[in-house]
Amino acid sequence: MSTRDTMLEIAREAILHRASRDGYAPDEYAPVEDDEGYVISLLIALHHWCQAHGIDWPSELARSQDLFDEDLAELACPFSAPPI
Repeated sequence: MSTRDTMLEIAREAILHRASRDGYAPDEYAPVEDDEGYVISLLIALHHWCQAHGIDWPSELARSQDLFDEDLAELACPFSAPPI
């Protein structure tokens, strides 16, 4: 399983878990459509988590963007040699 597949599965599970807090059963909510805006809700929850626990939110966002860009680069060229 690729990093992207793993991240997509984690996101799907998190969205469904958030939907369950509003009473949705797993088969009642379509996470790929996210009509209720649970992606936003999860981002807000993570922001609150960082603020409550002294984690630097802007730094986390910047680092996550860097890692996301690396993931995309790996997808574009899956057989490239690792950096030296």
